[in-house]
Amino acid sequence: MRPRIITPIILFILFLPPTALAGKLYKWVDDKGQTHYTQTLPPTDAHRARSHLDEHGIVVKEVDAAKTEEELQQEAEQKRLRQEQQRLVEQQQAQDRVLLRTFRSADDILMTRDGQLQAVDTSVRVTQANIRRLKTTLEEMQQDAAKRELRGRSVSKRMLQDIEIKRQALEDAYSSIIEREHDKNRIRQSFARDLKRFRELKKLEQSDDPIQKARDSFDHALQNVYHCQSGDNCEGPWQRAKAYLKAHSTTPVKIEGDNIVITGEPMEDDDISISVSRIDDPKRGSLVIFMDLQCKIISLQKRLCANGEAINRIKQGFRNELAKAGDLSQSLP
Repeated sequence: MRPRIITPIILFILFLPPTALAGKLYKWVDDKGQTHYTQTLPPTDAHRARSHLDEHGIVVKEVDAAKTEEELQQEAEQKRLRQEQQRLVEQQQAQDRVLLRTFRSADDILMTRDGQLQAVDTSVRVTQANIRRLKTTLEEMQQDAAKRELRGRSVSKRMLQDIEIKRQALEDAYSSIIEREHDKNRIRQSFARDLKRFRELKKLEQSDDPIQKARDSFDHALQNVYHCQSGDNCEGPWQRAKAYLKAHSTTPVKIEGDNIVITGEPMEDDDISISVSRIDDPKRGSLVIFMDLQCKIISLQKRLCANGEAINRIKQGFRNELAKAGDLSQSLP
């Protein structure tokens, strides 16, 4: 017969008094890797992983080591992230249900989007008409002030204040147009996401990327807006913008201030009137230079200009021209 091997734990139990076998027996490992068998767990080792043994040395219960503060924080963070993930899943499911109830087809989404864009465009056209009136009024007021000075009469403080009020109103109108373009961009982006998700839910073919298309449309719409670097007063780009205006406008400069330059109204079919202004963009918290182009409209229905191609070229070159000044200023010591 093979000799019976007696393990240390069996030896330990054999030499325990009978009363000890009725209680708990702990098996645990200290920092040095030594295994201990004790009837009681020392308070200093209460945080350790341990096994509960019965009188036969069989493990009846396992207790994990107490979690450290870092482990507890990680566990709490994992729980928070799982809850946030579940919230996002439920939110997406709710949005999907609303999307499918609201629109019957992709065409419905496009029609609704176009309706909202048209409403913003109507607001822009009203603002543009107001800009034309403001420019005419401001030009007349400045001409009147110039005539007074030529006759040796002083320009009253009230007249100067009225001129400044009109000039500020004009800058506010330009700011409003920029804000409306941001509104149109938000509309395009929102409906582009809806359209993409609708096609996914309906398992329709994704012929193009509506989100990228919306971004490209916004970029094209703001070709006449140059965003200055944060904290920059735009002085370099502003000087280049004024030079750009004088190089491309077919009408003479009528108003030139610190932050706005306006040329005369278009009189001939191929005239191009340009205005540039340096204004605040509250959405970005920085200055922008805005270029406004006007021409003599030859078709009210489609609002066409006789010199439409030239206007497009001027718009396309505007930001690149001003960016040269920005690059130059950054390279200077």
